[in-house]
Amino acid sequence: MRSLALCTALGIVLAAAPAHSEDDLSQLDLSGHWYLLVHYKDDRSEDKSITKFKDLVWSIKQSDKKIKITSYPYVFFSEADELVRRNNMMNHIAWQPDDRIWGQIREYVSVSSRGSKVKTLRGSRADGFESNPSGGGFGANTLTFSQNWTMTFAPEEIRVQIVDSLSGSGGLAGMDESIVYRMTKRVGADELHGRYDDATRHGELWMVRSVERRGQKVDKDRNAEKRAKREADFLERMNRAE
Repeated sequence: MRSLALCTALGIVLAAAPAHSEDDLSQLDLSGHWYLLVHYKDDRSEDKSITKFKDLVWSIKQSDKKIKITSYPYVFFSEADELVRRNNMMNHIAWQPDDRIWGQIREYVSVSSRGSKVKTLRGSRADGFESNPSGGGFGANTLTFSQNWTMTFAPEEIRVQIVDSLSGSGGLAGMDESIVYRMTKRVGADELHGRYDDATRHGELWMVRSVERRGQKVDKDRNAEKRAKREADFLERMNRAE
């Protein structure tokens, strides 16, 4: 009888215990290099069934009171893999790396510094982190662009919001556009899944940590430099076409 009472009490304690720490995203350290892949549908598309994709890399340095994020919008793979990736992008097919490419991504990611941005967010885990909006002051008949990043940590999700704003005078002043990355599920030590949303695009998000970030080595290889520029130009045109 005494054993039964003890087991019952133990069961109550275990049932009331919080979820396992691996499920608590609020304590996760994001320091490192992360490859982000988004599969999304666009409300503006004529064919709403089409799933498109985009990818990028974040390099993150995180401390108790500060998070520094360098965002790289252009990611590169081998020439053969780039042909497949480009073809998928042009034909609106959601590209998904195979096991070989995922293995490479976990080992290293290759990026171009073209279009990269650095943001420093300050705050705390409890209250969240926020950057100082970029952009300067404005005068009469001028518009100023600013971008503000926020990152919040909760047990059920890590949320990154990027808000682009126009300030000043004129008809476009006061316009805001927001992008939200929500990491809601941890898959192993170095992989997160979640959701992506902006004004018209909504979809799935994969975020995988890489051991190393490599820049395009173009200074010793002029052909590589030209190829990197062509690929960056192509990706930029595709992004603008959306």
